[in-house]
Amino acid sequence: MIPRVPLREALSDPNLLGTAIAGDSWGSWRGLLIAAMGEELSEDEREIFTKLTGRVREPLQRVDEFAAVIGRRGGKSRAMATLATYIAGLCDHSDALVPGEHGVLLCVALDQRVAKIILDYAEACFERSPILKQLIAGRTADALELTNGITLEVRPASFRKLRGPTYVAVIADELAFWYVDAAYANPDVEILNAVEPGLATTGGPLILASSPHARRGVLWEVFKRHYGAGGDPLILVAHGASRTLNPSLPQRVVDRALEKDRTRATAEYLAEFRTDVEGQRGRHDARHCAQDYNAGRTSDRGRCPRGAAAVLAIGGGRRLRRSAQELSRQQGCWRSLRRRVRERTVPPARHQLRIVQAAQVRSVQGHAAVAQLWPHHLASP
Repeated sequence: MIPRVPLREALSDPNLLGTAIAGDSWGSWRGLLIAAMGEELSEDEREIFTKLTGRVREPLQRVDEFAAVIGRRGGKSRAMATLATYIAGLCDHSDALVPGEHGVLLCVALDQRVAKIILDYAEACFERSPILKQLIAGRTADALELTNGITLEVRPASFRKLRGPTYVAVIADELAFWYVDAAYANPDVEILNAVEPGLATTGGPLILASSPHARRGVLWEVFKRHYGAGGDPLILVAHGASRTLNPSLPQRVVDRALEKDRTRATAEYLAEFRTDVEGQRGRHDARHCAQDYNAGRTSDRGRCPRGAAAVLAIGGGRRLRRSAQELSRQQGCWRSLRRRVRERTVPPARHQLRIVQAAQVRSVQGHAAVAQLWPHHLASP
């Protein structure tokens, strides 16, 4: 990927992208995008950059991954569309594409209609530029084809349908709300695993844009590992409340939402990951089920020692089997639990209850039916 013009110059030229995210209210976004493309920031821009990323300086080289964890109405879609327009229309990809090969700038979301919002914004960016407008070759419901061999496409989050193309960039929209449990057909990690090889030969960026939700899934893991100065220099994570990135959002909207439901609004507008929904999946909690496991290892017969402390937060079906597997591996009693999983044919709630009984678990969190059955069917240890 070779920029024909620096992004800063393109964002200041009304004949290119000067009208896309213009004005003082878009200053934070302009700084983030410029830094993500490896360009140098001014002192004022660097101050905002540090506030949003926890890093003292910009990377000064184009990043491999850019994650924007921003509150609702914070301008994510429009900013991502502007970046997509720049990569597709103002960067030369001939160094990575062989003759006859077409590059795809992919926008993928859980719902294709959501992904189409970015495509519509990107088309508007091309249309409003007298220069970029000449690149448009055609538009369909889910694609914008350019004369330079690049196509902007939107697709639903299905890892089986995303394999094959050569991607010049991939935008994962509202990633925090994708499925994260392996029980579902298209968990977030499998979708991103399917598209990342398509970026390998072009060196294009993987862009994750979402408001936060629960502390699980790919977005949470990227945020936890790479936000701040200790993260990978080529994985840039920005984190900001809605009004920080979009000062035009009325404060009264945020205040009213906080008054109505503070927990939800803190995630929606203040961009804080929620802790009250962590127990709705077994995968996250199962990893920590043996924190208080002080009773020693399992016996040779594979039985779990009495009094092993754990938390089981699972919902039944395939998720139950996966969570039971992770729980038992942590405690060293997989053989015992696997036998119970295969042999029992009772409904999920009682099925979970019997596994909990077998593992000598002290507390249960998650499935409502289990929580109701716990006092009546499990004796206190």
